[in-house]
Amino acid sequence: MRAAMLSCIFTSALAVAQPRPNGTLNVYVIDVEGGNATLFVPPSHESLLIDTGNAGAAAARDAGRIMDAIKDAGLQQIDHLIVTHWHGDHFGGLAALAPQIPIREFIDHGPNVQPGELADTFLQKTYPQLYANAKHTVVKPGDKISLAGLDVRVVTSAGETIKTPLPGAGKPNPYCASFKPGENNAEDPQSVGIYVTFGKFRTIHLGDITKEQGI
Repeated sequence: MRAAMLSCIFTSALAVAQPRPNGTLNVYVIDVEGGNATLFVPPSHESLLIDTGNAGAAAARDAGRIMDAIKDAGLQQIDHLIVTHWHGDHFGGLAALAPQIPIREFIDHGPNVQPGELADTFLQKTYPQLYANAKHTVVKPGDKISLAGLDVRVVTSAGETIKTPLPGAGKPNPYCASFKPGENNAEDPQSVGIYVTFGKFRTIHLGDITKEQGI
């Protein structure tokens, strides 16, 4: 299934071709076979896309799957795009996606900290051209992403986390009591992670921090 959509009214899943109910947050989890691309569309019809799928031969496929979700949501542009970190399965489809839909703001954690030809070439030659006529923002923990009707707070970026716990948080998690850190690569822990609030609905998207930190 190329794109799954979740609605914060917690009713049964909606078929791809159905009209979207007013007053709901629509969340598309897009199958890009690696990086977990996700599209948030609140009632304001502004949009937040997180990650863009794989590079190489899969780039056109993943960009196409993302465009299917964008069209299903009835969007004419992407207001905010977060690239969580500089691994090919998270930014690789961006060059194929950008010519198909206007992107108003590009958000990331800053420079790549794990040298590699794919990411370094993209950041040097391609990425600056993509955001040249848009807004480019390097976020830090505690920043908010302005999206009407949706509260989006950055909780991790560039290896740092928020210093003050979110409301209701800050206590030890018993499910992590036995966790032992593994061998992290350098770039996964740099991921931009966000905490999303819509009414009573809460969710997080932490890029690949979840994979590396055992969350």
